[in-house]
Amino acid sequence: MLLRAEEISVKRAGRVTLEPCSFSLASGERLAVYGPNGAGKSTLLQAAAGLLPIATGGIAFRGMAVGREMPLLDYHRRTAAVFQEPLLLRGTVRHNIELGLELRGVAAEERARRALPWMERLRITHLADRPAGLLSGGEAQRTSLCRALVLEPEVLFLDEPLSALDAPTRGRLLGELAEILDDQRIATLFVTHDLDEAAELCERCLVLDAGHSLQQDAMTAVIERPASRRVAEIIGAVNVFDGVVVTDNRGTASIEWSGHRIRTSLEGRAGTRVTFLLREERLGLRPSSGGTFNEVRGRVQRVRRRGNGNIVSVRVGNPCSLQVRCGISEQPSLDEEVTVSFPPEAVWIFPQQPNCI
Repeated sequence: MLLRAEEISVKRAGRVTLEPCSFSLASGERLAVYGPNGAGKSTLLQAAAGLLPIATGGIAFRGMAVGREMPLLDYHRRTAAVFQEPLLLRGTVRHNIELGLELRGVAAEERARRALPWMERLRITHLADRPAGLLSGGEAQRTSLCRALVLEPEVLFLDEPLSALDAPTRGRLLGELAEILDDQRIATLFVTHDLDEAAELCERCLVLDAGHSLQQDAMTAVIERPASRRVAEIIGAVNVFDGVVVTDNRGTASIEWSGHRIRTSLEGRAGTRVTFLLREERLGLRPSSGGTFNEVRGRVQRVRRRGNGNIVSVRVGNPCSLQVRCGISEQPSLDEEVTVSFPPEAVWIFPQQPNCI
C-alpha cells in the first residue's frame, strides 16, 4: 500500500475537529473526501499531507511511519498539494512553476526541460513570462497544478482546487485533470463538496460530517447504497421515506408506504420499520411493463430543468412526493395524473444503525 492513514484525529484550540479516521491509497488510486462545509475535509487532507499535527494515529508511506521511520521533509518531497486558492508568489508563471524544483536543488536547464511539457499539457506555455499577479482564476489554478505535477509526486493532495472557478472553466479543467491522473497513475486524495466532480475524478469516496467518517466505499456504492439517512442527505438523495416491511404467503418482502405496497429485491423481517431510498435515476414515468415494475400513481406538482433533462415532482400521497429524473422530451403538465414505475432494484433499505449521526 502506498499511503495509509490509521485512526488519525486532529485537535484545534483544544477541540476535536477530526475524529479518528482511517483510509488507504494504492498507487494510481483516487479517493474523494466528500461532505458539507465544516465537515473536516480540509483538516483530514492537511493532516494526511503532513501539514497539520495529528492528535492520535499515524501516517505510513510505503510502509514507513512518517515522522519516525521517514522524516517529514522526505515525505513532503514525494508528495504535492494544490489548494482552493492558488498560492502563487511574486514573479513570473515560469518562476512559480519551477520553484519547487529549484528548492530541491535542480539545475536551471533541467528545471526548464521538466517544466515545458507540463506547461504545454496544461496549455499555459504562452503565459510563461507573465507576472503571476496578472493571471485569471483559471490561469492561476493551472499554474498551481503545473507547479505540483512538475515535481512528479507519488501522492497528490487536491483541496477543492476547482471550487472558485466559473462553471465552464471548472468543467474543462476537471476533464483535463482526470486525463492527466489516468495517464500518470498518480495516487490522489481529492477534497470536494461537489459530488459530480468526485464521481468524475475518483473511484472511491469517503463521506465526512462534523468530523466523523460516515461511509467509505466505492463511489457507485456511496451513490446507490448510502449507509444511512444522513449520508443520503449529504449526497443530495431526495426520495427517502419510512415504511413497514410486510411479507406475502410466499415470504417475499415488500414495504407498506404511504398507502402503497412496493416490492424490493432486498430481504426484511415482517413488521420491521425501515428507512429506504428510491433511487431517482431508476424511476420513470412509464406504463406497466408486464408486472416486473412497481407502479405508484400520483399528480405532477412541479417540472424543472436540470442539465439535459427534467426533474418532475410527483405527489404520491400526503405528504409524500417523488422526484423523477426524465429526459428533456418528457415534460408532463402540472396536475397531470401519472404513473411512476421502477424495478425492485431501485429500492435501497438503509442498514439499521441506531448509533448513526
